[in-house]
Amino acid sequence: MGAYYDEIEIEDMSWDDEKRVYHYPCPCGDRFEISKAQLANYEDIATCPSCSLIVRVVYDPVSF
Repeated sequence: MGAYYDEIEIEDMSWDDEKRVYHYPCPCGDRFEISKAQLANYEDIATCPSCSLIVRVVYDPVSF
């Protein structure tokens, strides 16, 4: 996959303790989301539940 809306550093994302996901604002008004389980499985794509945009999350899986 290569058509990312953007690449976001994990440090720029916020942790949502209630939903248990990292999130980042999406231009559509919703937010991109990715879980710790996804990151632990080397998945680096955060999706927006309201639109088709995706972002690549930049993080170090070894230190995560």
